[in-house]
Amino acid sequence: MLDNVLLKYIDAYLSVFGEINTHVIMRKFAIGRIKSSRIFTVYREGRPTNMRYDSSRKCYVKGFVFEPIHLKDESATRFLAAIDTVFTD
Repeated sequence: MLDNVLLKYIDAYLSVFGEINTHVIMRKFAIGRIKSSRIFTVYREGRPTNMRYDSSRKCYVKGFVFEPIHLKDESATRFLAAIDTVFTD
């Protein structure tokens, strides 16, 4: 279940902010680097065009062809607000 939330979070975060890295996920959900890296791998396998790694910025940036596949019809900002309510930093 947490994996689905993490995948939706990546969709929402990319939609709103345009970039994300493992530290964002690790801090928000109190998970380790291995779990965080694994969820990015799963995300990229499902939709490789949604994000690409920018080595100069050390983060994943929203791809030119971006389609949230996990968030579906949910509002990205509402989802992020709900996550902030449940998972406080």
